[in-house]
Amino acid sequence: TGGHSDRVFQISSELGRRCNISRTEQLHLEGGALLHDVGKIGIRDGVLLKPGPLTDSEYKEMQLHTIIGAQLVKRLNCLYGCLDAILFHHERIDGYGYPYGIKGSEIPLIARITSVADAFDAMTTNRIYRKALSYERALEEVLRNSGTQFDPEVVRVFVTWWEDTFQNNPQKKKELYGENSIYVNHDEAF
Repeated sequence: TGGHSDRVFQISSELGRRCNISRTEQLHLEGGALLHDVGKIGIRDGVLLKPGPLTDSEYKEMQLHTIIGAQLVKRLNCLYGCLDAILFHHERIDGYGYPYGIKGSEIPLIARITSVADAFDAMTTNRIYRKALSYERALEEVLRNSGTQFDPEVVRVFVTWWEDTFQNNPQKKKELYGENSIYVNHDEAF
């Protein structure tokens, strides 16, 4: 997950700047985005590396990575501000996320930003259980889930970032996703 965490960090950093958050919030966002999946070290490899769909109990185990990550990071006082992004990046605006089912503005902004960055990168990279979606298809999914899974204001900022990165600056896209940054015919459902 190292490449994934780095890309989520980079995307989140840019979105945070574009959302005009304070310098302190930006530092908490960046640290939280980089460490958002650290709790996966407490999840069994059989669940993390499973090539097919997770069972209900495996899915519940996977959901624990947010709590495990927060518990790990909480021990380091210097990273305390990063906890919100780690703990809440799978919460949804409509309240159907995890681990607590909080919704709307109850979800800290840095977690709402990390959520969009995390989902976009997850959709646009190959996973053991599915092939990557094209960048365009992933953008469509983010837009489709605006107001349910994602904060509409963060999505608005994300769309501007996406256009700047994937339409107007091929070098920036290449820096983020490397030489193999074009996926063809990977439009399976996420």
